Amino acid sequence: MKNLTFGLGVLFTTLTLPVYGVQPVGKVSFSKGNNAAQQPNASPRLLGKDAEVFQGDNIQTSDGSFVIIEFNDDSKVTVRPNSNFKIEQFDTASKNTKLTVYEGGVRATTGEFAKGGTDNFQIRTPTATLKGNGNSDYSVRVCKEDCDKEKKAELAKDFSVAKIVDIKGDVFAKNRVDKNADGRKLAIGTGINPQDFLISQANSYAVMVFRDNQKITLQANSEFDIVKYDFEKKGEKDQLLFKLATGGMRALTGSIGKKDHAAYEVDTPVATIGIRGTDYDFQCNISSMGISENCERDGAYLQVNEGAVSQTNAAGEKVFYKGETGFVASKDSAPELKPIPKDISKIIDSSPPARNAPDADKVFDRSLDNSRPGTYTIVNKGDATLEPNGDESPDKRFDGLILHEGESSFASEKGGDTIKLESVPIFIGKDDTPQPATFSNNANIPTTTLFSTTIGESTAKNSGESCIVEQ
Repeated sequence: MKNLTFGLGVLFTTLTLPVYGVQPVGKVSFSKGNNAAQQPNASPRLLGKDAEVFQGDNIQTSDGSFVIIEFNDDSKVTVRPNSNFKIEQFDTASKNTKLTVYEGGVRATTGEFAKGGTDNFQIRTPTATLKGNGNSDYSVRVCKEDCDKEKKAELAKDFSVAKIVDIKGDVFAKNRVDKNADGRKLAIGTGINPQDFLISQANSYAVMVFRDNQKITLQANSEFDIVKYDFEKKGEKDQLLFKLATGGMRALTGSIGKKDHAAYEVDTPVATIGIRGTDYDFQCNISSMGISENCERDGAYLQVNEGAVSQTNAAGEKVFYKGETGFVASKDSAPELKPIPKDISKIIDSSPPARNAPDADKVFDRSLDNSRPGTYTIVNKGDATLEPNGDESPDKRFDGLILHEGESSFASEKGGDTIKLESVPIFIGKDDTPQPATFSNNANIPTTTLFSTTIGESTAKNSGESCIVEQ
């Protein structure tokens, strides 16, 4: 296969030819590296910032390059590195957009056209078509061997102790030890690191699964500290120490606590929680201003759903068993059996129980098996519909999968296998390519030279041609 080179000698000739007699459908808001567009039977054009794009453009990006396109209806698309992408249709009369990803992937945010219905904004791949609603944001990847390589690379450098598997609202994490680390907003698939400190805002929660299968739902208005978490470390004993400073949590014990009860400890302002292999909920009391921000002052309730939980403080120790509920008024008051008020039960039930979270083996995807070839998607915002390509006659047409925020899907290369995935694939969940809706031109993106850079010829189709530039 011939290698292709962008050279200075052709940069201002073949790559900058304008497209006459055709109205642009959008423009480039940001371009990094080597990106080119080509009309059928025309010469390629270099895509720099503010370059216009047109219906029929086939856009190719090289290794380490990407381009962000803003369409005239305010929809936006980031074309990832090593991608081949085509603007099949952008019709202002029918308000319809049809895009194709032959190789690589895109991250997209819908615009005005999509408000007319899911058929009005479509991204097609060799195996499936994703249709977004009027306010959605999603990613699409066409995977071959590249996704498997990315997966293995991410697994090799993944030192997280837990993953976020469900989230609502605003939950943030910051490393307690690294003073230079920035606070980060959590999302589905985000890793939680040793010695992270988590804070959840009002009307928010986060469900996390730890490597030992410990599962925790952090309630709204809560502060949670991973003081110590050692699991399967060579020469180290498995143990964990968490601290809940305020708010609430719903917990299901993992293998650390099941194997050694003494290795599991959760400190709270009113008592230390120990377990006997269990499922429990812990929630600060309600103050006159709502959820207490001071458990030590207002006390906390415990509800045991399975197994047994011990609560210990300066005033004594008490073990609570399945079905029992208890209350600790302060660190100097002994734990006691006490019914949980309805208002607090309502708060506990406002977030999903930890027991419903997927198991660690699925979350951490420890297998190094090849990622199956096909189309992978994730919906970051809103809803979308995924339909497999194939026979679209009325009696055989597939209704498609409805994907909601945080959900991902797969459509196999051979067709007929279109499914929702239980966990987000690492190569799409941890994509460093920016989302077009949130990207800033002032972002610290390293630049690469546009000259004398070699690109391998793409195998994708553009009416039988690729963006070929020869010296």
